[in-house]
Amino acid sequence: MRTRVGAAVIAVLATLIVAGGAEAAVPPGSIPVGASWQTNGRVETIVVVGSTAYVGGEFTSVRPSGSPLGTDEVVRNHAYAVNVQTGELLPWDPDTNNTVQSIAVSGQTVYIGGTFGTVGDKAHARVAAVDATTGAPIQTFKAKTNGSVNALAIGATGLYMGGAFTTADKATANHLAQVDLATGALVSGWTASTDQKVTAIGLTADGTRLIVAGNFQTINSSFGQRYIGAVSPATGATLSWLSHPSYPVITLAIDSHGVFVAGNGNGGNVASFNPTTGLQQWIGGVDGNVQAIAVDSAASTVYVGGHFNNYCGHTGGMNVCWTPTVRDHLMSLDELTGNILPWHPSANGVLGVFAMAASNGTVEAGGDFTKIGGVAQQGFGEFSAISDPTVTDSCGGAPTNVNPVTVTAAGSASTGPGFSGYKYQTSTDGGVTWGALRNGPTATVKTVGTTMVRFEAVDDYGNASNWVSDSVTITP
Repeated sequence: MRTRVGAAVIAVLATLIVAGGAEAAVPPGSIPVGASWQTNGRVETIVVVGSTAYVGGEFTSVRPSGSPLGTDEVVRNHAYAVNVQTGELLPWDPDTNNTVQSIAVSGQTVYIGGTFGTVGDKAHARVAAVDATTGAPIQTFKAKTNGSVNALAIGATGLYMGGAFTTADKATANHLAQVDLATGALVSGWTASTDQKVTAIGLTADGTRLIVAGNFQTINSSFGQRYIGAVSPATGATLSWLSHPSYPVITLAIDSHGVFVAGNGNGGNVASFNPTTGLQQWIGGVDGNVQAIAVDSAASTVYVGGHFNNYCGHTGGMNVCWTPTVRDHLMSLDELTGNILPWHPSANGVLGVFAMAASNGTVEAGGDFTKIGGVAQQGFGEFSAISDPTVTDSCGGAPTNVNPVTVTAAGSASTGPGFSGYKYQTSTDGGVTWGALRNGPTATVKTVGTTMVRFEAVDDYGNASNWVSDSVTITP
C-alpha cells in the first residue's frame, strides 16, 4: 500500500497534508475480503455491473471463504453471482452443462458464451441469454454456434460474438458474428471474419471501433492484421490499426486512454495501444503468460493476472527477466505509462489467474489458485478499497494553550464488506519516528510543542487506507 504523510511539520493543524497532492482513487487492499465465495474449479470470466459480480468458469460448486474443499458447498454449475459490497451469494444460477468463458450484460439480460450445450436443462448451443436476477434462460433468444464462444460485447445494434466457431445460426461466420439482442438471429449485413480463433472483442469508449484480438493472421481475408485489429461496428469492414504484436492476444480491456492487451509469447506480455490509431503506447514484459487484464479508469490503473512470477520492465516478455521485480501472478500498472505500482497480493498455482475485473473501488480475480493475498481462497478473490479518513481536532487548527487536544478520524468506508475502524500513531520529531500503533478513532495529544498524528482506516482482513496526517501545536 502507498502511504500519505505530512510533507513538513507546521505550527498549526493541517487537516490533510499529502506529498504530491491527492490521489485519484484509493488503491485496493492486498488481502481478499472474507466474504468472497470460493469455487471448486477454474474461474475464466468476471463481469461487474453495479454491485453484482457475474462469474463464469469450469467449476460446479461454490462455498464460503474459510470452508475447505468439499464442505458447505452450494451447487453452481459454471456460473454464479455475488454482491461485491456485502459478499452475499446471489440466486443467479444459469446451470450450464459445460464451461462459461464469456459474459456480457445489457439491462436485465445477461449473455453467456462458452462450450456448453444446455442452460437450465434447455438446449442452447454455446451462447444464451438469461435473466439477470434468476439466471433462467430466455427462450426467445435462439442464437447458436458450432464452436466455443470465447468473447461477447454489447453493441448499439446487437450482440457481437467471437470464438472458435465457423457457423452461427447454421450460416457461415468465421470466428466473428453479430446477432440480434432479443432473438439471437444473425445480423446478415455484418460480415467481419478472421482466419483463426478470436479470443477477445470490445468496443472503444466512443463506440466507433470494435477491437478484435486472438490467434489470427487476417481480418476479412486481409493480411497484415496479426493478432489484433479493428472493424466497423456497423458493417464489420476492416479499419486501420497501426501496430501488431508478435504474440497472440489472450484478452483485452478498453477505456478512453487505451486498448490494454494480455498475451503470451516468450514469457508474457502486456501492452497499451491507442484506441483510435492502434499505435502501441507502451509494453511490459513478464516471465509467464498474461491471461487476465482489467482497467480502472478512476484509479488510472491496469490490473494484470497470469502465471508469471516477475515483471521484467518496459520490454517484451522473456523466460528469465534481466532485472526482475517480483509479482506472483498479479500486478498493477499505471495505465498511462505502464510503470509498475506497489500492489502485490500474490496468488499461487501453476497456471494462476485467468480473469480480472475492476470497478467501483473493488478488484476481482479468478483462476486456478487455491491461495491469494496470503489467504486460503480457491478460484475467486475480491479486494476492496477503503476510503481515507477525514481528520479534525478540538482546537480548530490553531496553536493552543489548552491541554489536552483531541484529534478525531471519521468518514471512512470500505467498498466491500469488512470495514472495522481506525488505527493511529503519533510523532514528536516531525515524522522521523512514530510511536506504537494504537486502535481507535480518537487520539489525545498532551505533549507541549508540535505533535504529528496520522490515522489509517482498516478492515477486518488486514487491508488499510492511505495514512492521513495532522499536526497539532500546544504552546507552553
